[in-house]
Amino acid sequence: MELRQLQYLRNIARASGFRRAADELDMSQATLSEQIKLLEQELGVRLFERGGRNLTLTEAGKTLLARADRILEEVKAAQEEMQEFANLDRGQLIVGTMTGNGPFWLPGFLAAFMRQHPHLELTLVERVSGMLIKMLEAGEVHVACILVPTDQPDVPQDISTRQVYSRELVAVVAPRHRFASRTCVSLDEVAEERLILTSPDEAPRRVVDRAFQSHGLQPQVSFEADDPMTLIGLAAEGIAVGITGESIARRNTERVVAVPIDGVQMRYSMALAWSERGPHTRAMSTFLDFASVWLTEWGARSQAQPLVSAQAII
Repeated sequence: MELRQLQYLRNIARASGFRRAADELDMSQATLSEQIKLLEQELGVRLFERGGRNLTLTEAGKTLLARADRILEEVKAAQEEMQEFANLDRGQLIVGTMTGNGPFWLPGFLAAFMRQHPHLELTLVERVSGMLIKMLEAGEVHVACILVPTDQPDVPQDISTRQVYSRELVAVVAPRHRFASRTCVSLDEVAEERLILTSPDEAPRRVVDRAFQSHGLQPQVSFEADDPMTLIGLAAEGIAVGITGESIARRNTERVVAVPIDGVQMRYSMALAWSERGPHTRAMSTFLDFASVWLTEWGARSQAQPLVSAQAII
């Protein structure tokens, strides 16, 4: 059994067919099929059910695929760790962050890190938090900045997290909305409004859904917006009530009014996340240490800004 055969097996399973897998591997379908037949002959089992339109793994194939995934990830981790020994002043790091951070901390954070570590090859990927967790599990990113519920992060077992700061969720409304002159609103009142929330897989939405469920309420979700500026924009137009982080509300007081939600604590946290199954390189450790300090300090600075209403509520 060879590593390349395990890679072939994984590619075929992911592509659900020999033709697409062969294209991805830049080899002929006949050659790929022959390699799998040789592997089946060596192991004495069939790995794929080839009848019908769809190619499916046999039970033996599923078992081998699970082991192949672990083996290939370990090999990848070993290669990256050895590369660091060969190039002690260099390294490669793929960092994932949530979309929508461009106007906030992301540019300054990356610039500060790269000034301190100019020889590190850094790649940035922007996705929503739920997708970033999947990419961590697949080994497609090394470390990610994600949002998690503060009290119950509920991430997969093989994903580790380090919370760096937390925020309260508040309602945001247009200056002429009936909530705009209020010092706070109840969750029952919010439940009567059309709402703008993030998608169900994102941390702020999970926090909101838990709060409503614990109070026996059902939110009226009219719009889903993972980009915070889209959420702010919709709320500013007065078409619905948004629920977002207090720091985002602070930075948009010229457009919306932030109103605390009374009687319930809804907090989410910014967290650094990485896979315990992935490579633990010096580059990743350096990034985690830097990011922990920088983002914690940024969180404290942004928290200190005053929360005021849009144009004194006009």
